[in-house]
Amino acid sequence: MCFLPIADASVGNFPGADFIRVRGDWEVIGISSGEFKESCDTSGGVVKQELKAVVTDTGKANMGRIQELVRQEGLVLLDLSNGDCKVVGTDQFPVSFSTEYAGSPLKLTLSFKRDSAEFAKNLKSF
Repeated sequence: MCFLPIADASVGNFPGADFIRVRGDWEVIGISSGEFKESCDTSGGVVKQELKAVVTDTGKANMGRIQELVRQEGLVLLDLSNGDCKVVGTDQFPVSFSTEYAGSPLKLTLSFKRDSAEFAKNLKSF
């Protein structure tokens, strides 16, 4: 999983297209597991998106870097198990994460639940 703060991104988004163009330096967030779901009840309706990702490298340096990143709104890049590479969020509607520390050994859970006008899009670079 990667994250790009919206302030550091150049985005070309075309509503209705199945792709988004993004330029910027994606920050890798190493996750041990993750689940992404999106669904839409009606044609042209709101798309419900949900992500839950677990980070087990809870060393001080890694946690500081991740916390600094996810305090910002941004775009999320997901390499899905089916081989697709999808971007969640746009320049107009970026993603905001919630964080939770729990467990022994300690782990960090990054998550969001959001409504979007569109499904996650295929990445195309400029």
